[in-house]
Amino acid sequence: MAARPARAAPALTRREPPALTLRTVIGDPESPNRLIMGDNAPALAALYPEFRGRFRCIYLDPPFNTGRVYGEYSDARSPSDWLEMMRERLSLLLPLLADDGVVFAEIDDTELGSLIGLMDDVFGRAQRVSIVTIVRSASTGHKAKNRGPVNVTDFLLVYEKSRGSWRCRPQERVRVGVDPAYTTFLVNPDAKMEAWRFEPLAKVALAAKGPEARDDRARAKGRADWKAELARFALEHADHVVRFAQPRFEAVSREAQALIVRSRAEPTRMFRLERPGHPDLLLKGGNRLLFLSRKVRPGPSGPVVVEPLTNVWDDLAFQGIAKEGGVVFTRNKKPERLLARLLAMSTDEQDWVLDPFLGSGTTAAVAHKMGRCWVGIESGEQATRLCMPRLARVVEGSDKTGVTRSSGWRGGGGFGVYA
Repeated sequence: MAARPARAAPALTRREPPALTLRTVIGDPESPNRLIMGDNAPALAALYPEFRGRFRCIYLDPPFNTGRVYGEYSDARSPSDWLEMMRERLSLLLPLLADDGVVFAEIDDTELGSLIGLMDDVFGRAQRVSIVTIVRSASTGHKAKNRGPVNVTDFLLVYEKSRGSWRCRPQERVRVGVDPAYTTFLVNPDAKMEAWRFEPLAKVALAAKGPEARDDRARAKGRADWKAELARFALEHADHVVRFAQPRFEAVSREAQALIVRSRAEPTRMFRLERPGHPDLLLKGGNRLLFLSRKVRPGPSGPVVVEPLTNVWDDLAFQGIAKEGGVVFTRNKKPERLLARLLAMSTDEQDWVLDPFLGSGTTAAVAHKMGRCWVGIESGEQATRLCMPRLARVVEGSDKTGVTRSSGWRGGGGFGVYA
């Protein structure tokens, strides 16, 4: 689904929100972005006059209620207190969400069931889009000594404002290696389809290595690095590498079904069905012909294979992010790449983003770098010691970490600090 065109920047004045006072401005005084210091419940209510129905993306990273006390805050409440706290804030968020907006709420398994129940109550079970599993660590070290399965995941609850209203911008992720189903080499793709000739991919790759490899195929296939070598060869010749896949007969058009039946009856022939706006349907022996080249994209170190995003994310490293943003937020900081993915899925430039549990400022920092407008709410020392300096570095262009390079950020803009 194509992303909608970027909208013009929201017309927003710098007037003070009700019950909030502008303390200072960092950077451009005309910038509409806001860092609010204080309890997020009254702050959310104070946003209603200006922001009702305006946030296209709301990200929540609330206390997980693990029973631990961290240097920055206490994460220990009774289950009933936690439920009451979250119900109040979810209810306050609902009117602020745009009609086509989405809420992402990250949590671990401690209160996962409780949060699902709360969000089903507040937003409606029919509005639950997905529950994404985020792999945040490996089963190593002290975690592996715990009784039972090792906990290495967070969960991302995804809810829309009304059923079918959110248009997710499709995302892709890089696949490690090449799909092993691509085992066939099309020798002559530039010839007429009727003359196409197919060979096993491994046979062609070995032949390309020269006479010595051809004379010793068995040993070459047994080498430890053969899979990597074969994958490199496939990527370099992606226009030739194909796989045959059985189409879902009940899911295609009647015209396609008729062609599949013909293809099964004449298994040595190639058949083509032109489909305007979609790749042609190529069939042989009743199976669909798929080209690896359609999944290959240029990468920083050469071509890579991509695949559609699923509801299991194991490609966002939580390790090595200690220096992101120049702030230390032990065990609670989220990778900028995670927030960048969420914003890419749900927003365009100049759209409004809200994070009422801002923490170390990650959501606001990423939104700023990606050209979104943002409001972040955080209380106490974290707002002044972590969020404000981090966001000031983003504005001045001195933050080189996280998604700075991938987003092309060089500094600019600003934000007001309210309390």
